[in-house]
Amino acid sequence: MESIGRIAVIMPHISSNTETSFIDVIHRTTAAYGYDTIVISGVINYVDQQLDEVYSKGQTNIYDLILHGSFDGFIFEANIFCSERQRRAILDLLHRRDVPCVVVNYDQPYFPVVSADETILLYLAAKHLISEHGCRKLYCIGGTKGHAPSEERINGFRRAMDEAGLPYDESCILYGNYWRDVPRRAALDIAEGRLEKPDGIVCGSDIMAVELCRTLADNGIKVPEDIKVTGCDGSIISQTERVTLTTVAGQERINGFLAVSLLLKIMGRGISGKAVSPELIIGESCGCGDKGAIRRSSSLSDTREYAGTILSILEQRRTSSQGEIIRRMSECKDLYDVTGTFLGCCYMIPTGIRAELCLCEDWQRDMTDPSVYRRGGLPDKMLLAIEACYEGGKQMKEFMTKDIFPSLTKPHSPRLTVISSLHYKGQILGYIGFTYRKAVHIVLDEFYMSWCDAVGSGLNTVWNKMYKDYVNKRIESLSEFAPVLGIYNKRGLISKLMGMMSENSSAALTLTLLSYIKEDKVRYSVPPINSIVNAIRLSDGKAVLASIGDDIIAIARPAEDSTSEQSIAAGIAQNVADSYKGAVDIRQERIAVLSCSVSPSDIFGIDEIICAMEDKLKGKMISMSSGTFSYKDQFIAMRDNIFRHPEREWNIEALTRSMGLSKSHFHRIYKELFGTSCKEDIISSRLEKVKWLLDNTSLTLARIAEESGYSNTSHFIRQFSSRTGLTPSAYRRKKGQKGK
Repeated sequence: MESIGRIAVIMPHISSNTETSFIDVIHRTTAAYGYDTIVISGVINYVDQQLDEVYSKGQTNIYDLILHGSFDGFIFEANIFCSERQRRAILDLLHRRDVPCVVVNYDQPYFPVVSADETILLYLAAKHLISEHGCRKLYCIGGTKGHAPSEERINGFRRAMDEAGLPYDESCILYGNYWRDVPRRAALDIAEGRLEKPDGIVCGSDIMAVELCRTLADNGIKVPEDIKVTGCDGSIISQTERVTLTTVAGQERINGFLAVSLLLKIMGRGISGKAVSPELIIGESCGCGDKGAIRRSSSLSDTREYAGTILSILEQRRTSSQGEIIRRMSECKDLYDVTGTFLGCCYMIPTGIRAELCLCEDWQRDMTDPSVYRRGGLPDKMLLAIEACYEGGKQMKEFMTKDIFPSLTKPHSPRLTVISSLHYKGQILGYIGFTYRKAVHIVLDEFYMSWCDAVGSGLNTVWNKMYKDYVNKRIESLSEFAPVLGIYNKRGLISKLMGMMSENSSAALTLTLLSYIKEDKVRYSVPPINSIVNAIRLSDGKAVLASIGDDIIAIARPAEDSTSEQSIAAGIAQNVADSYKGAVDIRQERIAVLSCSVSPSDIFGIDEIICAMEDKLKGKMISMSSGTFSYKDQFIAMRDNIFRHPEREWNIEALTRSMGLSKSHFHRIYKELFGTSCKEDIISSRLEKVKWLLDNTSLTLARIAEESGYSNTSHFIRQFSSRTGLTPSAYRRKKGQKGK
């Protein structure tokens, strides 16, 4: 089924299996109706006091996508946001959109609210302890006093006690704020005799139950032998303790089902599906383990699957490190370096199947005033810097922010994507999206945050370099020298060449532009261009050197006999090796070279000539980077095969097809690698074989032609004669042998 629209789910974080279960039921349901599920998350669940911090503002800026993105509906899980200010801000954004919206468990005047029955949760837990284990004296540790869902859970405990006719009073009910402090104090009070020991304790969350069990055990009270304990929520922590918790799961899944069902109904899509119910997960903390009564359940399976995902991710991270992406991003020189590193480090987020890096169109600061930059919100246009996916991806593509990602505008099956903010020290740079096969694969932890922060840091590094280059160019524009390399700049080169030509009207010069294509994983002790400039200075006193910009060097010399660009590159590599005594490795095949002759008649067109050569050299570098190096081994093996077996029927079209290349791309790479054409090498290999056979055998010319790959003897004789100046027979006689 192809996607027909998008549903946005707004959440503060995704840090446990309860959140992924909420997303899972929404995605499964919306996908069945043809909708993408786009989760918008700030990753961190801030409290009010943290919202004004610079980093917090950067993270929560992602919620501005609510205004800009084209969505068919919203589900706002307001109940789990810790910040009331953030909740209100998001509601204001949603209210400004004329789009259906459903809010989870938070009363407000704008949108319909869904809320699962909280009463049933602690009712099921308490009833289990009473009916299955005969508990008579029970305590309840609830959530926050006055908080409606918390009070409902406690009422479920009261209902179970009332149905069983068991006595209790308000001293049996504690409010633990869903955290560790109150359960810890209660356990100590029981252990030290300040609170009467009960048969069992029903906790309003798994975190509170785990802390209670740990403190009781530390003080000599066994769970479940002395006191039976239950939790609530079915979070992963319930299954990772020495004594697994009996807990009630499914509440977030129910909320998700209620929210998506109501939203689709509002959108005019009738929904049919089995209602979701809470489920009691039997663990060891209630005593069922001793009875052999622990049984499988779908909720328990979901929890274990999430735990398996976490362990799998941790295992894969053993081979990677946050430091790797931080180091690589810190070495980026331009935006293409950032996108390449982004692509190369996506393996660190192993459960994602697609990654998209989107930048604000104004991500680069104003060069004339660096204090001017985007501090909040998103622009109407974005730049897709890179898209990483199994089927390949786009790069450097502008798109409207309302489309969220360019890939969403193309036919595709319903997708589950999580979007988080991209920022650096108060500057809003854009956002990052990861697509997942299943909700249980979503893990937005500290590693994920550091990974995204490294991308923001890399972009800042690139901008700083751009700004430094801008300042240097401004300085250079006022002089004729490049301050970094201590040679002429472009302006100085033009002035120098015009001066040389005006002094000698017959002077002809050879102008060469060159650059070095760096290897991604190589760290250079001396920047390659610096080492090349220094080596040329030492080896060629007549050369006029200039920095054209972007690591491109110009060399002007008195005109000499034509030298191939390959020979120039080889000479430079040798000069560097000699100058640095082998301490610096400059590889000939990574030197991009372009040469032309300049005569006095070009005196007033020098600038245009240099600009044209610069553009052509950049194109050559792109071609070399995208083809020459990646196909180098294949081409070397092919050429070796041609010279080993010249008798074969070598066909250029067949060779290009075998490599999946166009003819023009094939010829360009071949010429870059070997300085000649493939056709010329085929002819050379055959003629070498012919000469050897003429020198060392008495075979007939027809047989020699056949042995050397010529199907036509007359063509063989013509080609041999035109290349050597002798007929085959004359060549053989000259070598002192006779034919048959």
